[in-house]
Formats: sequence, structure tokens, C-alpha cells
Amino acid sequence: MLRLVTLLLSLFLFAPVHGSPLLILANGGDYKIAPYISFIQEPNQPIGIEQILFDDHPWQANTQEEINFGFSHQAYWLKFEVENHNILNQEWALELAYPLLDNVDVYVVNSNKQVISYFYGGDNVATKEKFVLHPNIVFPIDLFPYDLTTIYLRVESEGSIQVPLTFWQWDNFNYYTLIHFLFQGLFYGMVLIMALYNFVVWLSEKERVYLTYVAYISLFAIFQLSLHGIGYQFFWPNYPLINQYITPTSMCLICFALFSFIDEFFHIKNLSTVLYRLLKVSGIVSLILFLGCFIFPYFVSIYLATLFVVYSVIIVIFVALYMLKTNHPSARFFIIAWMSFIIGAIFLLGNKFGLLPITPFSEYGVQLGAGLEIMFLSLALADRMANAQRDKIRAQQQSLELAHQVNREKERRFNAEIENLRIEREHNQKLEGLVDQRTQELQSTLEELSRANDKLKTISITDALTGLNNRYYFNEQWAKEHKRAHRDKTSITLILLDIDHFKRINDEYGHPAGDMCLKHVANAISKQAGRDVDVVCRYGGEEFAIILPNTDQEGALGVAEKIRRKIEKLHLNWGNQNLHLTASLGISCMQPKKSDKKNQEFMINQADQALYQAKAQGRNQVVLFDVDVN
Repeated sequence: MLRLVTLLLSLFLFAPVHGSPLLILANGGDYKIAPYISFIQEPNQPIGIEQILFDDHPWQANTQEEINFGFSHQAYWLKFEVENHNILNQEWALELAYPLLDNVDVYVVNSNKQVISYFYGGDNVATKEKFVLHPNIVFPIDLFPYDLTTIYLRVESEGSIQVPLTFWQWDNFNYYTLIHFLFQGLFYGMVLIMALYNFVVWLSEKERVYLTYVAYISLFAIFQLSLHGIGYQFFWPNYPLINQYITPTSMCLICFALFSFIDEFFHIKNLSTVLYRLLKVSGIVSLILFLGCFIFPYFVSIYLATLFVVYSVIIVIFVALYMLKTNHPSARFFIIAWMSFIIGAIFLLGNKFGLLPITPFSEYGVQLGAGLEIMFLSLALADRMANAQRDKIRAQQQSLELAHQVNREKERRFNAEIENLRIEREHNQKLEGLVDQRTQELQSTLEELSRANDKLKTISITDALTGLNNRYYFNEQWAKEHKRAHRDKTSITLILLDIDHFKRINDEYGHPAGDMCLKHVANAISKQAGRDVDVVCRYGGEEFAIILPNTDQEGALGVAEKIRRKIEKLHLNWGNQNLHLTASLGISCMQPKKSDKKNQEFMINQADQALYQAKAQGRNQVVLFDVDVN
């Protein structure tokens, strides 16, 4: 009785409490970290480890079995505490079993809030730079005896943000890795055997259904390799760019191969024209999405690809039910195969969208389902081949039985076959024409949308009055040129120009006169800052901004003085009145030490202060910013 009470008391005392420290009481084992996690969502501005350690933040205790934030554009900070109740230093393995995360930073902090270790990982990190060579993201963590260690993680990704953390003793981790690779080897071995077998059958039978099946299961295997990090670890370790695109592109190609396989397997063209067109259009859309994966940002590509997989699953279910209704001989095998796969896929998709917890079944269920699907589809192909053989034998027997009628029926059958071929050819030509027409209409629409988009983009960055680029374009180009100057270690100049007493012109002569003045001033500036790399923008009202890349102070003063003299020499008439214009110019010129937004705004402020000084000193002059500007 006393032993039972002691056991219950120890279970109560050492049960995981959300947000409490993880107590390491033994030399071996593994611990799920989720119950000990607290997290915050990073605001729009990045947070450094110093702010995390010394500022107050609204940490939230995790209440889920695993950490799964779904698709998010913002980074997350997580922390948990570990207390080593052993007398020796120990090194443990911290495993993050989701290798598709873009960036993971790990900070190991002691009880004095000192960072004693820093690690980084993610699929943006080359394999040779990994701290532990493993398909998942793994870090070695040192634990000191009877010391409280806090581990902070910063996680960000354009795809789904899942953080399934496990704390392993190395022997247990190596054993788990062995079992994991054994399961993966069985799965990929089965896929390879099925692919080779059906490829050989295709070489023998020359039926495209076998080739489309080989393409489908091969692409699915590639997708699984990318999903579990095995591909990046062993097949393309030195090509992060391939790893970035392989997951969404393989999903799109899987859908294309799937639609092709269904079409060939059931001969959809002979059963339903509407269903045949639906499969063809869906295949075209999957190829368009495949190309879009190289254009869209990663988070858009993976999200669209995931949604299209859901759509494809719905199409497969509809086709299966339709074939079952028409009593197709292979429909039962097809439904059993796809029900196995769909159940696993539903768990995986729910897991990626953050709707279901991270469990072994949600992570590997799709592989189990896919294994059963591959097996049943192979049985369906074998049954299809057997049916074809039985039909062939039956046809031969009937041919032998009807041999005496051949001579009488020969001419009639010949004519009938000619007619059938003609009808089939006309039908195929009609279908191909419709597909070509739809494809041309789609291409024409896409070209019109592209032209409209280019036109809207040009309008959005152009000032309608002066024809110069507008403030929006200036913000984009200023950031690019500033970063280029920092990268190339060259000088960059920013000139802010303001027309003197412009409000008086508007008040005395009206806004049309002011608009005329703005046009002439814009033209004068453009002629003086005429290099291809120079950027002239209307900054707002009567203000203009000139960006002069690769220009030092002497060159900047020369250009600014030419602009000032050009504006001063303008002879403008409005009605019977002569208008005389002058302008004040402020210059900021430097070789940027940093390229962040703060330093970009710093140069704008310098030019603005120099412009203010030019006005304060009497206007119609050029002032270069220096530290004495008040």
C-alpha cells in the first residue's frame, strides 16, 4: 500500500505542467516538449534575443499536444526550461521533426540570462552546415548538473509552421532514427519495386496507363522525400534552390499524373465527355500551378498547391462514385485504394492547416495509406490485364466458332469498321478542336491580363501631371539603390528640391499656372539628371527627389547647381505675366555603412535638413548636409 501511495505521489509531482520546467531525472529516455512550451507571436518588427531576455512579453502557455500554428507570415518565439537533476554534464538531442521550416534559431541560456550556445537550422541552411546530419532539424544541447537551462527558439517559415519538439538522450535518438529509416526504407522499396514492375509491363504492353501509374507513384515518392527531409539530406544536399521548389511543384505534378492515370485507367473519353473535359482542364490547371510555383512566393505556392490537392481528392471521389454507379469492373479496387490514401491525406492536410494535432498517424498516415493505395492499384491493373486476357481468349473462341460466317460478314464488317473509324476520327477532331479553342482562349485571356497588369503598374508609379515617377516609385527605388550602394561600397546622393514661394504662384495666378510651372521644373530636372541610372521623382506638392547612384559630393553639388541654374533661367509666361522661378536644394551624400530602413530614412532626413537650411539662408541655393546643420 505504501509503495502504491509513493508511486501516485511521484506521478503527481513530476507530471508535466504547462509552462513548468522539464526535470531530467534519469540518464536516458525522451521527452515531448510541447507541455512545457510557452510562446509569443513576433510583431511586425523582428525581436532579438536581448529583447526576449530583458523585456516583458505576453508569453502564452501551450495547451495543445503539439505546437502547430498553421500557415503564418510572422515568426514565433518559443521557450522552455530544463533542469538537470544528474551529477554529470549531459549532452541531449533537441529534435524538431518538421524539416520544411525555413529558419530556426536556438539560444541556450543559463540561469544568469547568459547565452551559452547558439544554433541555427532550417531548409534554407545547406546540409554541410547542419550541426547534426539528420533529415530533421536536430541540435546538441549541453545540460549542466543541477542547473536551470532555458532554451529559446525563433521559428519562421513561408509554409506551415509546425514545431514538434522532442528532447532525446542520444542512444534513444539513434535507435528511433534507425526504426524511422527502416520504415522509410520499406515504403520507398515498395514504391521502387512497383514502379519498376509496371514500367516493365509498359515496355511489354505499350499501354500508357502503366506509364502514367509509374509517373504518379514516382512523383509521390519524390514528394514524400521532400516532406520528410530525406531528399535534402541525401539526394540534393547542395541545392537549397531545388529544396525550395520541390514540395509545391511535386504536388502539382502528382495531380497532373493522377488525372492522366484516371483517364487512361477508366477510358473516361469513352464513358463521359463532361468528365473527360473536367480531367483535361484540371490537368492543364495543375501544369499552370506548376509553372506558377517558380513565380509566386513560396507561401502562396504551397497554399495553392495544397488547395489544389484537396480539389483533386474531391475529383477522385466523384470519379470513383461515378464508376461504381456504372458498374465498372475495376471500380471496387479503385475505391478501396483511394479510401486508404484519402484517409491518410485528410490527416496530413488537417495537420498542415493546423486543424489536427501532430501525431505519428497524421505524419506517416499518408505513407501507410499510400502503400495500401499502391498495392490495391497494382491489383486493379493486374485485374484489368486479366480481364483483357479473358476478353481476348473469349474473342478468339468466338472467332473460331464464327469462322464459317467470316466470308459472309467480311464486307459488312469492313464497311462498318470504316464508318466507326470515320465517326471516331471526327469525334476526336472535334474534341481536340474544342480543347485547342479553350486553350487559345485561356492564353489570350492571360495575355490580356498581363498587358492590363503592366499598364496598371506603369500608372501606379507615374505622376499624372509631370510624367515623372511618383512617391511610391521613389520609395521602392530608394531602398534598392541604397542597398546596392551598400553592397558595392559606392557613394549615393539624394537631392530634395523645393520650388521657392510656390504657394504664392498658386494664390496669385491659380492652380493651372502652378501646374505649368511644375511641368517645366520637372522637365528641367530630367535634362540635368539624365543618366540611365538617375531617378527623378515628384516627392509631393512642389517637392522633387533626385537619386544619383555612384555619385560623390563633388558630383552631387555639380548636378544640383546645374538644376538650380536651369530653373532660375526658365522664362515662363502666364497670360500677360512673366513668371520667375527659383528653387532650394538640399543634398545628402554618403557611402552607406548599413542598408536597413533606418539608415535609408536617415539620409532622407539629412537631405530634408539641408533643404530647410537652404530656405533659411535665403532660398535659391544648394546646401550639402554636414554635421553643423541645425
